[in-house]
Amino acid sequence: MEKPWLKEFEADLAKWRPLWERHYDEGVPKKFEYPDFPLKYWFNKWAEETPDKPYILMGENVSISYRDANNLARRIANALLDLGIKKGDRVAIMAPNVPQYVLSLQALFKIGAIEVPTNPLYTIPELALQFKDSGTETVIVMAAFADKAIEIMKDPESPVKRVIAFQIASAPVEIPPGEGIYDFNQLAMAASDVEPDIEVFADDVARLQYTGGTTGVPKGCVLTNAIIFSQANRTATWTSGGFKLIPKEEMRTLCAIPLNHIYGFNANVNICLFTGGTIVLVALPTPDNLLEAIERHRPNLFASVPAMIIGLNNHPKISGADITSLKGIFCGSAPLAVEVMNEFERLTGGRILEGYGMSETVNILTVNPVFTIRKPGSCGIVWPDTDLVVVDVDTGTQVIPRNELGELIGRGPQIMREYWNNPEETDNVLRDGWLYTGDIVRIDEDGFVFIVDRKKDMILCSGFNVYPRDIDEVLYAHPKIMEACTVGVADPKRGETAKAFVVVKPDEEMTVEEVIEHCRKSLAPYKVPTLVEFISEIPRTSVGKPDRKVLKAKG
Repeated sequence: MEKPWLKEFEADLAKWRPLWERHYDEGVPKKFEYPDFPLKYWFNKWAEETPDKPYILMGENVSISYRDANNLARRIANALLDLGIKKGDRVAIMAPNVPQYVLSLQALFKIGAIEVPTNPLYTIPELALQFKDSGTETVIVMAAFADKAIEIMKDPESPVKRVIAFQIASAPVEIPPGEGIYDFNQLAMAASDVEPDIEVFADDVARLQYTGGTTGVPKGCVLTNAIIFSQANRTATWTSGGFKLIPKEEMRTLCAIPLNHIYGFNANVNICLFTGGTIVLVALPTPDNLLEAIERHRPNLFASVPAMIIGLNNHPKISGADITSLKGIFCGSAPLAVEVMNEFERLTGGRILEGYGMSETVNILTVNPVFTIRKPGSCGIVWPDTDLVVVDVDTGTQVIPRNELGELIGRGPQIMREYWNNPEETDNVLRDGWLYTGDIVRIDEDGFVFIVDRKKDMILCSGFNVYPRDIDEVLYAHPKIMEACTVGVADPKRGETAKAFVVVKPDEEMTVEEVIEHCRKSLAPYKVPTLVEFISEIPRTSVGKPDRKVLKAKG
């Protein structure tokens, strides 16, 4: 059946693409080449060419060269093969940002097993659901969290057959012996350090990135080697300003975002696959730990969320610290107040690049340029080799004019192949080669994207659509407010009403009336929060996003 709207999409792109491409930094190509190699090719390449270069740095004592990292990854890979794990099997990695995570990941790439990145803070029911959906048979886990995996393995309906636990010297945990329970270090040290002879291709699946997506039901984004690497070269080239801000051979990333999240993975492991860079690991990203890692290891690229930047800006020792090694600072997952951005750039001398993406897109669809132009409140312009169109929310077939609100749809080499074993949800979001993001945006004449909100977060007040981000931005502008997050709550008269949760800056006091009066000056009456609650901190997800579910539950 002919679909005339597809021609409208192409016409819209033909009209606007040249306008956004003119803002690309010098040295950033409009089209990239994507060599037909698996991910393990790139890691092996750097291990051969720069064997003595640090690959992993952590704390005071951990420095692992590319040579040593490759030898350890080979041992882990062969140990897994010895246990009967084969290409295509799903293996969960359940740990914070520690060297064993990165080494295990490279081991899986070597043998073509599929990583299932897993948040170690998940509850047993959450983990069990993810393992069952993915068919995970093996869990590589930090010993402190092994009890959860072992408990799940005991369930006869669980696919989990093996739990491989590794110890952290600073926090050893006794693991009870039992069938299917293995010691990570013992397995690795007993295995061969010869490169496994397993053919892995660019189109083979490398990662099942679980996400709530647009409906809140956990789904595994199927990401192949090729899909993942399509972002490695673009991310490294763009965020370094065409390598004029950070030379390729000097790339050193501060890995504070969890590696089990696509953002942490892409901005650290994936970038370093392309550049041969060094990863500075931070397991617990407190302001103290971040400051210590920056001063000790001098990273130049920092993938962050607003909470991290706010924490560093307000650190009691920041005035005497040196964080000027940071040249490129990614900021995503939530809006960053302009005042916060300006202060961090003053402290670092670096450049903050706000961006936008999803698990379904290997992290990125848009980012602000480094040198050409940046627009406050925007998450940047359209990524190279990526097409974006704004369509109507109801049918998803009508092109929305520039500067008007609609749902963002996109396509490009970074789009997931499908949701794992979930054709219904796949068909819901992937239509005619386009990913329907569920995000409400506007795109201006220069191609800069302004995220308004998620469709599911929209508040319907007396028939009016209210987007929480509009309110949050007004709240952040108040000099007494450090953080804020707005949600919709039930209201007997209006259907829903806006409730603002506010964190006041230290040594400041504020009243509910002050908050409401401040909002009245900048918002239409139906958008003004009718409820305000002061809290000590905004609850956040593992990657630093404000957790609206938790706030909604507070009512």
